[in-house]
Amino acid sequence: MAALSDTKIKAFIDTLLRKTESIDELLAVLQRSALSIVVFSDNFADSPWCLNEVDTIAQSMAMFGHRALPVFYKISWSDVAGDSGKYSVTIDDKLKASSRDKKRWRDALKVVANCAGHTSEAIQIESELIKMIVEDVQRLRIDMSRSITSNNLVGMGSRVLEVERLLAMGELDDTRIIGLWGMGGVGKSTLAKACYERIVSSTKEIKHHFVWNINGNCEKQQGVNGVVHGLYSKVLSESNLSREDLDMNYRRARLSRTKVFIVLDDVEAPCQLEQLLLGDVSNLNKLFAKGSRIIVTTRNKKVLQNAIAKVYGVECLNDDESIQLFSLRAFRQCHPPDSWMHLSRLATLFCKGNPLALRVLGGTLFGEDRDYWESLLGGLRLIQNPEIRDVLRRSYDKMGADEKRLFLDVACFIHGISRSRLIGYMEILYSSAHAKVKDLIDKSLLICFSSNGGEKIEVHDLLKEMAWSIVNEEPKLGKRSRLVDADDIHKLLSTIKVKRWSAFLINMFFKGIEMVLPKRKIRKVTDMRCEGSSALEGDKTTEGISLDLSKAKEMYLEANAFEGMNSLVFLQIFKPENPLFYPVDEKIHLPYGGLDSLPDGLRWLHWDEYPSKSLPSRFYPQHLVHLIIRASPIETCWKGFDQPMLVNLMVLDLSYCFNLTAIPDLSKSIKLEELLLRECTSLVELTSNVQYLDKLITLDLGYCVNLERLPSKFDSKILKHVRLCDCLKIKHCPEINSGDLMELDLGGTHVRDLPDAIYYVKEGGIIRLCGENITNFPTISASLQEFCICHSAIEEIDSYDHHQSSSELLPKFAKLKLVGNSKLKSLPKSIWDMVSSHLYISESPLLESLPEIPNPVKGLTELSITACESLKSFPSSINNLVSLSFLNLGSTGIKSLPSCIVELVRLDVLDLSYCKSLESVPSNIHKLPNLHHLHLRGCRIIQSLPELPPKLRDMDVGGCKLLQALPSNASKLSWECLRFHDCPQLDSTFHNEIVANYPVYALSQRSKGVLQYSGSEIPEWFAYKSMNDKDGSCLSVQLPPANFTNKQPIKGIAFGVVWSSDASDVWPIMKCDCDIGPITFTYKSAHQLSLDGDGSNSSDNVFLWFDKKSSRKFKERKGEADAWYVKYGGQAVSFRFYPDLGYEEDVKLLNNYKIKRCGISLLY
Repeated sequence: MAALSDTKIKAFIDTLLRKTESIDELLAVLQRSALSIVVFSDNFADSPWCLNEVDTIAQSMAMFGHRALPVFYKISWSDVAGDSGKYSVTIDDKLKASSRDKKRWRDALKVVANCAGHTSEAIQIESELIKMIVEDVQRLRIDMSRSITSNNLVGMGSRVLEVERLLAMGELDDTRIIGLWGMGGVGKSTLAKACYERIVSSTKEIKHHFVWNINGNCEKQQGVNGVVHGLYSKVLSESNLSREDLDMNYRRARLSRTKVFIVLDDVEAPCQLEQLLLGDVSNLNKLFAKGSRIIVTTRNKKVLQNAIAKVYGVECLNDDESIQLFSLRAFRQCHPPDSWMHLSRLATLFCKGNPLALRVLGGTLFGEDRDYWESLLGGLRLIQNPEIRDVLRRSYDKMGADEKRLFLDVACFIHGISRSRLIGYMEILYSSAHAKVKDLIDKSLLICFSSNGGEKIEVHDLLKEMAWSIVNEEPKLGKRSRLVDADDIHKLLSTIKVKRWSAFLINMFFKGIEMVLPKRKIRKVTDMRCEGSSALEGDKTTEGISLDLSKAKEMYLEANAFEGMNSLVFLQIFKPENPLFYPVDEKIHLPYGGLDSLPDGLRWLHWDEYPSKSLPSRFYPQHLVHLIIRASPIETCWKGFDQPMLVNLMVLDLSYCFNLTAIPDLSKSIKLEELLLRECTSLVELTSNVQYLDKLITLDLGYCVNLERLPSKFDSKILKHVRLCDCLKIKHCPEINSGDLMELDLGGTHVRDLPDAIYYVKEGGIIRLCGENITNFPTISASLQEFCICHSAIEEIDSYDHHQSSSELLPKFAKLKLVGNSKLKSLPKSIWDMVSSHLYISESPLLESLPEIPNPVKGLTELSITACESLKSFPSSINNLVSLSFLNLGSTGIKSLPSCIVELVRLDVLDLSYCKSLESVPSNIHKLPNLHHLHLRGCRIIQSLPELPPKLRDMDVGGCKLLQALPSNASKLSWECLRFHDCPQLDSTFHNEIVANYPVYALSQRSKGVLQYSGSEIPEWFAYKSMNDKDGSCLSVQLPPANFTNKQPIKGIAFGVVWSSDASDVWPIMKCDCDIGPITFTYKSAHQLSLDGDGSNSSDNVFLWFDKKSSRKFKERKGEADAWYVKYGGQAVSFRFYPDLGYEEDVKLLNNYKIKRCGISLLY
């Protein structure tokens, strides 16, 4: 496996399948693979599983061209395939199986063993044998894909194999249609052609024909009859026969005896396919002989529905495939030169995996210089290319007017939401919205994908660009139906006030005299007059505005900014990220009194960081469906007692409005489905009329820390999500009578009595409970995604053992979290059967032991038992946690681990941090084949470590006070993160070697690496170091000339700081701002600063990190071709280092961190 992995061959080993699983699991893997390596050894035939594997491989070879490479290891071919060979004797004498199975196994062994392979007798040196096997795998893969890749058909190999599996040419008892469905330019015709050529070249006894561009030919010939005539004349080898001479009954009789393989390319409508298949689309067995196959390519899924076709959705290329296809066009080679890789990746980002766009863009850039690339990519609009535009627009142009409008609405504004929510919104604007949305999905203009148990709607970026270009064809900005461009929106909203100036003022100031507006920046009237150009005169017919605040300019709006926009139904001013985590930067400013009004026709109002205390009093939102005002200083939506009735409202989201004291009147909002008030910290009461919202699905009141009063019950029978987490003043949970409840979060509350609702949460749901009043573990019968109990008075979990006799009846919690249950003393034996994925137990100081694990536990992948100081040992049967990949026993009292831990072959993370009684780790730990992370931070009495696992990349031994030496192989591993700070007795030889060779280790990593150790000096090999003793966090550098870095490319940058912290329990990352003139961009460490076992670092520490990604986008400018140190070569650069927590609220916590020195080094 390692040898195959080293040559970038993706391989699967059957040990990843449990022997108890169905052989169908293996068949699924084989159908995605092109080649199997079968290692025949002495005891191979003792295992029915292995024999069934060989039989499955033999079937795959017959069905869809799978290849096998046999390896005879210390055994001969005759022993495997001979009638009286060792395997045959074993099958007859040792295995209990039917004679039918035994014959099946023998036949399969002969099929696989007769393939060309290798024997250990011929190549006795194992390393040479492995080398020959890898070379053969490479050769066979090239041979298999030669017909696919000979014409630069990138990414088609696996797709062709999948289509061939659906075709199942070896099955002769039926006829079938395979549909290739996808958006324009995605490669449907190319894939069909590749399959056609492979099958035609290997299948002689079949009539075949490929009909290109049926839709285009039908348009040229004004109908499909000519295409039908040409198709069947070719298939039946007819000649000199005009359409008037057709005898369809005669043809049908001949076709029914003819096995055919036909490709019908670009069929647009169901009626076309019906005519092409002579009216027998749903019964091909009447038209063609058994064994016939039809491939249909289409953008319209409805074409395939009546045909009862097997549909293969053709997806876009992945990132690596995109780079390869682009490179073949742009450089005439498989991969871009290293110096062009960043620009190439930037180019492929525009294409989003669409092969047509990749080919066109690559061809456009072929042979051009770097300046041309930068110029083109800086303002690229692929949809402007006629070849791409014509392909993508065809489906749009043939739609009806309402379908076009609906598509433009989704593409410009409301993609990325649930399918049901989209339909609910569109039903207000369009008739038959459900059918129209489905039609757009079927025509590949919308993408529907599964997400969190539901369906979401998305639009491919090229189709979004097409939608924007269609809207931009509308000539006048003020008359343009939809606006998404930040500059256009700025022009529109900044011009209204010009009309309010009298002609006298315009004449007085038009020469450019500056005027001061109250609480505004200084503006020039001449500038404002330009903005008020004729394109904006008259009433505005704009229907929708969507402004991404991250791209917007600062805007000062007048009170009447939206006056005259009577057609506006969609207004979205949003932050693409969760606004909670980003400080308000006030891109949009309103007058002191706010806006005069908003258009009464608005259906969708989403305004993040809305800069006013209330919405306009002259805004009558009777049509409003979505109202989303997040992270705003708003106090109440409407002032006064005359509250508007929100009769059509479906979503109300006022999350992160910290000043909100009251929500709107919802007494008439009978359609409301979502009420989101997360972190409205000034809200005290949720009004009683919320009780009667019987369409309510989601209620989120999380972190409303001052909320005291709730309705006594919620009447909605379809309520799915109730979140009251950290509502500290809530003492009672309302009655919930929903039969659809999926989530009940009471974590961090002070609810006195467990609500009955916990017993009605559905399968796959989430329950989080908290409170000292919980004294018994609830008898939940459902299988939940997550069950969490925090800070309870539970002493033991035994109810299931008493009341249920079989573990099969136990609930299966995918995640079980028990946190802060200070009285918990024991766990039941059944605990291992209750959890299927993750088990977390923390802060239970009385828990002394864990039950033994009598049987293999297949599902548990993460086990975390932390801050349980009384836990002294771990079960000796730990090896039965066969799927475990993550084990955290931090801050427990364990002294050692069982040696059988090495049987956990999937273990990736082992965390024993702050185990102060830990004396040693198992001496055979080096046998853990997949351990990448080992954390021993703060293990104060451990003195030495055994040989380390070969794949270890991350180790933390900081604060191991008595650690004297690391094993000899530690300096030979490829470290991504290594910490050995505050280890006063550690041998300095290892320290010096690691620090001196850090650039070598760093450059061997894929991207980033971290090193932390005790010390007060930046390493000598750093080229630039701070010289200012007063402020060691800043550094100024004169970069090498650009021509120097172009000749000798920089492979990455090493950053270093010397720091200390007097007393802090926060673990920040380190950041470095690089300033070149007005431009600032930031590098950050991939890992946090680590504290020692005491929780502080009063002594000096050196923290080094490396960034191999030498090409970076600037914050303010996208599309830069080169790294900053190339683009600004020869110029002065200043660096400023600082710790960062990622949120501003706790910035004071960082005052204890002091940076004493810093440095950077460019690595070549």
